[in-house]
Amino acid sequence: MQKDPYALIALEFDRVRELLARFCTSPLARAAIGRLSPFVDPQQNRRALTQVTEMVAWLEGGGRLPLAPLSDSRTWLDTFVHGTHRPTGPELADLSRALRMSGRLQRTLSGLADLPELSALAERLPEVGDLHECVETTIDDKGDVLSSASVVLGRVRGDVKKAQNDIHVQLDRLLRTSSVQKALQSPQVVWRNDRPVLQVKPEARRQIGGIVHDRSQTGQTVFVEPASVVELANRLGELRAEERMEVQRVIAELLRVLRERADDLKRTLDGLAWIDFTNARARLVRELGFTVPAVAPTGAFRLVGARHPLLLIDLWLGNQSRAEAEASVMPLDIDLGEPYAMLVVTGPNTGGKTVALKTVGLLAVMAQAGIPVPASEAALPFVDGVFADIGDEQAIEQSLSTFSSHMTRVGRALDHATAQSLVLLDELGAGTDPEEGGALGYAILEALLAREVPTVATTHLSRLKDFAYENARAEVGSMAFDPDALQPLFRLEVGIPGDSQALHVAGAVGIAAQVIDRARAIIGDRDSRLEEMIAGVQRARRAAEEQRREAAESRRRAASDVVALEKKAEEVDRRETWMQEEAEHFVDEELRAARELLIEPLKHFLNAPRPYDEKARGMLSLLEALLSGSSLGRRRDKYIEAVKKGHMVYVPRFQRRCKVLRVDRKRRMLKAEVGSLEMEVSFDDVSWLQPLG
Repeated sequence: MQKDPYALIALEFDRVRELLARFCTSPLARAAIGRLSPFVDPQQNRRALTQVTEMVAWLEGGGRLPLAPLSDSRTWLDTFVHGTHRPTGPELADLSRALRMSGRLQRTLSGLADLPELSALAERLPEVGDLHECVETTIDDKGDVLSSASVVLGRVRGDVKKAQNDIHVQLDRLLRTSSVQKALQSPQVVWRNDRPVLQVKPEARRQIGGIVHDRSQTGQTVFVEPASVVELANRLGELRAEERMEVQRVIAELLRVLRERADDLKRTLDGLAWIDFTNARARLVRELGFTVPAVAPTGAFRLVGARHPLLLIDLWLGNQSRAEAEASVMPLDIDLGEPYAMLVVTGPNTGGKTVALKTVGLLAVMAQAGIPVPASEAALPFVDGVFADIGDEQAIEQSLSTFSSHMTRVGRALDHATAQSLVLLDELGAGTDPEEGGALGYAILEALLAREVPTVATTHLSRLKDFAYENARAEVGSMAFDPDALQPLFRLEVGIPGDSQALHVAGAVGIAAQVIDRARAIIGDRDSRLEEMIAGVQRARRAAEEQRREAAESRRRAASDVVALEKKAEEVDRRETWMQEEAEHFVDEELRAARELLIEPLKHFLNAPRPYDEKARGMLSLLEALLSGSSLGRRRDKYIEAVKKGHMVYVPRFQRRCKVLRVDRKRRMLKAEVGSLEMEVSFDDVSWLQPLG
C-alpha cells in the first residue's frame, strides 16, 4: 500500500495497535502487532479478515485454541544467526516451548476442513517436530543441559556425584573426631572456590592439617581444606571441568542444528504470532461487539453505527459494558462514493467534525490491516493510500509555518492520491486570509473531484459549502447543533448545511449582547437569513427524527400489545379447556362416588336368586362402563399408556401428586409413592388433571 506515513500517525493507528496488543496471549504476538501496517495485497487482506470470521465461528462453536504466553525469541534470533549472540539456557527453553506449541496448533487447526482459511493457518507453521525433539532431549524447561543429552555427559555426571559422596564420607569421618570438633568454629562444611573447607578457630589452625583458603572478615574463622580430602577434591575439580567441556560441546551441536534451521524457526515464530494475533482480533468481535468489515476491490465507503475506537477506551480496558460504551458515543453513518465521491462537513467548533473525519480514516486503515471495526455495518474499498491533513502540527525542523505544513501535506495528496485513495482534509483553507483560503480550498477540492478521489473535508468557509452545492458528485454535511440549547449534538447529518454557530457560542459564554448584535449587523441580512434557514432546517430535521422515533416506539408498543393480546387469548383458551376438563373431572368424581356407594350393597346381591343377581351384575357393569366409556375415561387410558416408572401422576382420592414406582398393565394397577408409604392404585383412580385453585 502506497501510504502517507503521516496518515497513520495523524489517525493514531499506533494507539489502536497498543490496545489490540492487550488481547494477545504472548509477548511474541504483542511485539508483532507493533510492526503491523495495512496490507498492500487485497488478497492477503481478504484472507486475514476471513480468518477472523472463521475463528469467531469456530470459537463460538466450542473450539479451543491451545495458546500460552511465549517470550519474543525474535529479539535474539537474527543476531544468533549472524553469529553475534549465543543464546542462554532460558532462551533455548523459551524456544523449546514455542516449538512445542507449534506442533499443538498444527494438530488443532489442520483438521478444520470446513473452515479453509483457519485451517490454512496451520500452513504458516513449518514441520519442526524433529527440531523440537532435538531441543527437548538436550535441555530441560529451565534451560539446563540434560544428563541424557550425551553418553559422555551422563557418565561424567555420575562420576561427579560419586566424587562428591566420597568427599562427604571423608569429612563426616573427620568431623566425628573429638580433637577436630574442639578446633571448629562451626561443624558445618562450606565451599570456598569449589573446594570443601572446615570453619576452624584461628588458634587451632595447626591442629587441622591442610590448606588455608580464606579468612572471615572478622578474622575469627579460618577456612581450611583438610589434607585427607585434597586429592578427592582435585578429582572432583577435574570431573567438573570435563563436565563443562561436554556441556559446551552438546550446546554447540544444538546451536549448529538451530542455525541450519533458522528459516524454519523464523517462520514458526511468525506463524505463532499471527495465530495469536488472529485470536486477539476474534476477541474484539466476541467481547467488544466489533464487526468484521467487508473489503472489496472497489466501491463506496459505507459505515453504519460507526464509532471512533479511541472514544471506546473504557470498553477496550474492560471498564465499561458494550451497551454502556455504545450509549456514551454518538454513532456515525456515512456513504462515501455512491452517489457522491466528496463530502464537505461543516458545523461548530467542538461539534465533532474532526472526530467524524478521523473515524472514517481510522476504520479504513483498521479494515485494511485486517482488524475488526466498531460499527454495526462496515463495507469499505481496498485503498492504495490514505492521505490526511489533520491538526495544526508545525514542521519546525523544516522551518515551516502552520499554514505551510498544512499545504505540504495537502500537496502530497494532490500529487499521489488516486480514485482508489482516501483523502481527509481537516479545516481546509484555515490558517490564512479567509478569502484566499476559501479560493485555494475550492481549487483543491476541484482538483481532487476531477480525479474522483474519495475525499472528506471539514471547513467553516462558506465558499467551500458552495462547492458542494455546485457539484453533483459532492455533498454537504454538518454536525448537528441545537440552536435552542446552544449545544452540539455530535451527529453527522448528510445533505444539511451547517453553520459555525460562532455568535451563539459567543453569547452563551458571556460576550456582551451589544457586541453580538453588532456582529450580526456586520454579517448582513443575507447571511443572517441563511443562518436562520439552516437553524430552521435543523429544527425540522430533529422534529422529523423525533416523530420517527415516536412512530417507531408506537409500532413497538403496538407489536407488544399484539403479543400481549395473543398471550391473553391463549390463556383464555387454556382456562376454557381446563374448565371443561374440570367439569368432566367433576362428573367422573361423582360417578366414582356413586360406584363406591353402590358397589358393596350390590356385591351382596350377586349371590341372590334370579333375577336379582343378574340385575346386580348389570348395574356394576353399567357403572364401570360409565367410568371407562366417558371422554375423560378414554383420555385417562391414553394418558396411562405413556405413564412409566418415575413419572408423577395425580390421585384424586389422595388429593396429591404421587411418584410411580411400578406399572402393572395386566392388572391395570400402579404402585405409587404416597408420602412415605407405597400403595397400589387402580388406573381408574389416576388423573393427570389437578383441579383449578
